[in-house]
Amino acid sequence: MTTTTVTDKRRAILRATLDLVAEHGFHHAPVAAVARGSGVSAGIIYHYFEDKDDLIRALYREVKGEVAAAFLAGDVLALPWPANIFRLWRNAFEFHAGHPKETAFLEQYESSPYATAWDDGHLRMNEDTAALIDLIGRGMEAGHIAPMPMEVLYELTVGVAVRLAKRQIAGTIELDEVQLNRIAAACYRAVSPDSP
Repeated sequence: MTTTTVTDKRRAILRATLDLVAEHGFHHAPVAAVARGSGVSAGIIYHYFEDKDDLIRALYREVKGEVAAAFLAGDVLALPWPANIFRLWRNAFEFHAGHPKETAFLEQYESSPYATAWDDGHLRMNEDTAALIDLIGRGMEAGHIAPMPMEVLYELTVGVAVRLAKRQIAGTIELDEVQLNRIAAACYRAVSPDSP
């Protein structure tokens, strides 16, 4: 078996899992359905993943890696403040608006018993995620961002982008470039040290 075949099979398994979970939820995505959707046998799935929980966690790591890479698009790390935060916000909105299955999967995962402190520690191993966390940390140290817990900072910035992207996916809102830029600026003001 070549490396390409191994990679392709694993990718097909993860993609089938994403499709099923995004459409039907965790409980309606049995390994047998993943096998059918990916074109491999259940035995092959268990070759790559210990069990369904291991498969779901692997998919989460994969999707979070894609998210972190997308958030850094446009050379976010090299941009000056606050242009880097505006670009990061826009990247977050654009990724989630353009990836409804990934967005649905993340929402389900992060509000389920699967989400644990293990995820946070493990995901810091991802180079892009670590770079984002470092960027925010440096922003706080330099006084560009008010000191606050990372979870609160996320909710006031990227969390807003994700929620608006989900509304755009659902067709309940349509935002143009000017509106998106204004919202990004408002989110930055919400976490800037000058906020009341």
